[in-house]
Amino acid sequence: MKHADGLAGLRALSRAGLTAESFIAAALEALHGIVPSYRNLFDWTDAHGELIRYYFEGPIDHRVAAHYFEEFHNRREAEVMPAFRQSINGRAVIGSADALDRPEFFRSALYNEIWRPQGLHTRVEAIVKSARGQPLGSLVVYRAPGDRSFTREDERLIEQAAIYLARGLVAASEADSMSAFQAVPRQRAALNIGPRGELLHLSQGALKLLMLAHGGVTPAAVSRPPRREDFGTLNMLWQHHERAHGMSREGLSLTIDNAWGRFAFDSETMVPMDRGDAALIHVGVRYFEPRVVALQRTLARMPLSPAQREVCARLQRGDSQAEIAAGLAIAPSTVADHVRKIYAKLDVHSVHELTARVHEADSRPANP
Repeated sequence: MKHADGLAGLRALSRAGLTAESFIAAALEALHGIVPSYRNLFDWTDAHGELIRYYFEGPIDHRVAAHYFEEFHNRREAEVMPAFRQSINGRAVIGSADALDRPEFFRSALYNEIWRPQGLHTRVEAIVKSARGQPLGSLVVYRAPGDRSFTREDERLIEQAAIYLARGLVAASEADSMSAFQAVPRQRAALNIGPRGELLHLSQGALKLLMLAHGGVTPAAVSRPPRREDFGTLNMLWQHHERAHGMSREGLSLTIDNAWGRFAFDSETMVPMDRGDAALIHVGVRYFEPRVVALQRTLARMPLSPAQREVCARLQRGDSQAEIAAGLAIAPSTVADHVRKIYAKLDVHSVHELTARVHEADSRPANP
């Protein structure tokens, strides 16, 4: 039942009108509730199977990523596993973890120089394709050393999840960037800019948020050392603080909205304790996800069936019952029955009361 609910939640995300970027980020998170994993990855490809960009849960290790693309991608990785291009263009949908569970893989440079530094030990890969068989990308689900091995059931569930990823990506081609956002407290970062505009310190998640705010993570972007000049927002903050006679002590706030969500940058001057030291610019970065993603997460914690959660989500965005029936391709009487049961389960009597109840649930922290 848990797996069915998880897949239904993934299906609901695929029909939520998200952009491809925000859909993938939300889908990888939702996948943890279907197949437990350490980190998940999605690689976007073009029609020929060439990697365009990717989204990896957790922080980006620039040095490891650059080393992978310089030495291994479609090159040395073929020594111990199918090369990326081969996997994308092959006939197999699932790349089983069993294929890598052998001593030579764990002795390889790929494992010890790329996988192990990132805490990765084993994986299942699913090739995501459109209904016409065109490659859309690669879904990779990783487990860490000490985690249990992937099973055939895990692989079956990942293959099913890949179908919903394909649907969501195809539907996303018609989606607009979301206009309503909600802060994600666990996704914030900080960095320091030196007196000559150099990046001095980055918190663990800063590079990833910088890249997402400025277009996404690409092989080219991650293969060069991060510099302030590579990020337009940091340039604007630097120019604000840089004055003819030193750095301004007045902070500046900037916001970027793009297909990933909203990114808020707040800068301030760090005044040195010792007069001989230079002042620094401190920049805090906060991420805001599309409101509909936060709503789906909240509804998953409520005592509703998958179908009721989807109807509830559409009520929250202002759809009428007739619009919900048309959007979900179900009878108006079925929608009315879902609404009646939603009201009964949540002890509400109107959409207004339902919205208040959902907002109350959204304000409570999720169980760890």
